[in-house]
Amino acid sequence: MIGRPRFRLDPALAVLMAVALALALAVAAALPLLDPDEGRNAEVAREMAASGDLVVPHLAGMPYLDKPPAFFWAAALAVRLFGHSPLAARLPSLVAAALTLALFAIRAQRSGGARFARIAVALLGAAPLFLALSAYVIFDMLLTLCVTVVWLGLAAEVTGGASARVRAWMFLFLGLGLLVKGPVMLAWALGGSACAALFSRSRTPLRWLAWWPGWALALGLAGGWFALAVARHPEYPHYAFLEESLERLTSNSFHRDQPWWFVPAVLIGGTLPWSLHTPWSRAHLSRAPEAVRASSVVALGFVAFAAVFFSASHSKLVTYLLPAVPALAWLAAAMWFEAAPQRRSGWIAAALLGATAWALLHVTLTASLFAGRAGPAHALETLPLVIAVTHTLPFAVAVMVAAAGVCVFAARTRQPGTALGAALIWFPTLVVAGLAMLAPLARAFRLPSGAGLARAVAAAGPGSVRYERCYSPGTDFLLGRPSTLVSAEGAETTSNYQWRYRSSLAARGLWTPSASPSESDSARFVVRPRSEAGTPPPPGGEAFFMDARFVAYRIGAPAPR
Repeated sequence: MIGRPRFRLDPALAVLMAVALALALAVAAALPLLDPDEGRNAEVAREMAASGDLVVPHLAGMPYLDKPPAFFWAAALAVRLFGHSPLAARLPSLVAAALTLALFAIRAQRSGGARFARIAVALLGAAPLFLALSAYVIFDMLLTLCVTVVWLGLAAEVTGGASARVRAWMFLFLGLGLLVKGPVMLAWALGGSACAALFSRSRTPLRWLAWWPGWALALGLAGGWFALAVARHPEYPHYAFLEESLERLTSNSFHRDQPWWFVPAVLIGGTLPWSLHTPWSRAHLSRAPEAVRASSVVALGFVAFAAVFFSASHSKLVTYLLPAVPALAWLAAAMWFEAAPQRRSGWIAAALLGATAWALLHVTLTASLFAGRAGPAHALETLPLVIAVTHTLPFAVAVMVAAAGVCVFAARTRQPGTALGAALIWFPTLVVAGLAMLAPLARAFRLPSGAGLARAVAAAGPGSVRYERCYSPGTDFLLGRPSTLVSAEGAETTSNYQWRYRSSLAARGLWTPSASPSESDSARFVVRPRSEAGTPPPPGGEAFFMDARFVAYRIGAPAPR
């Protein structure tokens, strides 16, 4: 009996995935945790790891039910294994990106062969939005993995027939997606399938939704946690379904509304350069094999859902569009399967590369001139950045100019494939150049990170920290210990759930901020907003740290001589 041929991953695919993940890993290791999002999510994971409470996440010692716990489970495990480092907090996103690339590559090779898979993986791995968020402590990369499993499984069903095993995986990741970001995962699954059915003019993309064992698996997984959370916090259903979901979509109460062009701008900008120079047309798609074309219809359905759903929503962030990027990369790869000889792609890629080279050269010359004119007072602050810029960007300029020349040659000889290969180095080159400048850029542009404060507190000796009218969750994470918070309403934690339900939490003894410093508070360090630097310090306090956001005082420090 002849069995199914054993699948062998193309070695070039493994190399492409390794390069993409190596770039993401380098960024994750070099960039400090950014407040509020990264620092907050990392600190929630640290508190979960410390408390062992896997049902209700906590922030600043208070319930944090803004999001379900799946991402925090993964991050808490990483913190337990690897400690309180930015890389540990970013590990769940890195692993999710690796799994997304791997599943994407396997499905692409099975549908269109090794060459198609190489193109698809190269497009996805070089997409700025995908590569950047692979190293970010946020929920959307894990959600992207869940959405990708669903639409890849649906593509497999459309091209090869229904499979109970594939459907089980689809519903398992549907349930996991519900535990990552709540009802929006359900919207992705239902909306993407409906749009795929509309474009294919077939009910086949909808049939998996009638498989009741899968719903039992998905809803049982997410519903089990939901029931445990509601038992401890009865107000949670109102917050999760009405405030966090419906209100977020239909009103601007979260202050995240954007203009009509926001979604297309993010999809185009987040997938440069191939979003512009891919030969998008039905004629190019028709040259791809049947399995690739059928899968492309499914991918188009999920991209179309994202465009419509998030354009209609009154809550828009760049990260919300990330789950659409793998489907968009599949569509673009299908257009490149047998791209007809043409000049357009080469000229567009050459223009983008040339414009980038000119901009980087301008930045280099400006930095050199600024360094020459800067006075001694600014020399120490600007010198590290100037050195990084003048030593790094010329390399990037040379690479961009060379790639632009290749694209011009490709345009003149009508070789779109050559232009594609040259253009795909655009964002990876920027990442490599940026790695050498991350530290001085963070200092020069004063990125909102708690790393500086954490280093200063750790160097000043042991003792607890008290925040007054401010908060840095990233500092608590890096120090590996909680702090106390003095706040009128607790808005400093940037938690909508905590802010909206502060009265209820206080009535149940779950509210930790105090309106004023307690006499029993023996904090050794007091942190206040930078805007209060000119006010009298706390009793017995001496300032020992100041940055763009905070001024920190050491209590009981010896008076200066």
